[in-house]
Amino acid sequence: MHKNSKLLPYQKREIYRRWKQGELIAKLARQFLVSRPTIYKVLKNAKLDIFCQRTSMNYRYRNVYFGLRHLAKTERLLAQKIARKEHRLKRYEKSMPGEMIHVDTKRLPLMPGEAIIQPREYLFVAIDDYSRWLYADIFPDKTAYSSAIFLEETKRAMPFHIEEVYSDNGSEYKGRKSHPFVALCRKYGIAQSHTKVKHPWTNGKAERVIQTLMVNWHRSRHFTSREERRRFLYAYVSYYNQVRPHQSLKDRAPLQRLEEFLSRAKSVNNACN
Repeated sequence: MHKNSKLLPYQKREIYRRWKQGELIAKLARQFLVSRPTIYKVLKNAKLDIFCQRTSMNYRYRNVYFGLRHLAKTERLLAQKIARKEHRLKRYEKSMPGEMIHVDTKRLPLMPGEAIIQPREYLFVAIDDYSRWLYADIFPDKTAYSSAIFLEETKRAMPFHIEEVYSDNGSEYKGRKSHPFVALCRKYGIAQSHTKVKHPWTNGKAERVIQTLMVNWHRSRHFTSREERRRFLYAYVSYYNQVRPHQSLKDRAPLQRLEEFLSRAKSVNNACN
């Protein structure tokens, strides 16, 4: 029986019997030292032939119950973690360099000591889907003209032909035929594709490399000028392409990935000849 129960089963039966005989609710409440809502509740249950005490289980102190609930929660979290890992392992990858280049833009923070009204600079990145070869530069704005200049620089910097550019739906990358970036893509025969509307995270490779740059290049150093920040960006990009091991490339640098691709291509050509 619950420790806070005010009425025993035989008392409930007696209350129900008296009520059926016409005794008033207020009188019953006074005689059994309970409130009228309690009497109403007893009568409601009595009509359903319920007179026994309901069990009261304080689950707060039942270790088995809460242990099982915690175990179920842990299993759900592990299942979600495994699903995310499997999703990462299933990510697509192009079969040759230049088949798709991911581009994106990031507004850079102000330098120490700069006024809040100082115009911000913008980081532009382009990364090859197959080899992870990276090119990055800083521009004073993110207009369509800046993106077109960046594409021209990327085309010269990438050691392979660019077939397709993948970007979000920002105005610096998308527009009519007269749009500078679009017009330059048409001029060089570069196809354009974009993320699904309101799904910018599908451009994950570009967003991820921006995070890497901000952590390993920008936040790890104290720059004294914007020019110094730009020089260190160029130095880090060179390190990124030639030295830095990449987990997605099985701890190889992008340069090694390109060299392996060239070796396989030469082997195929020799076999065909």
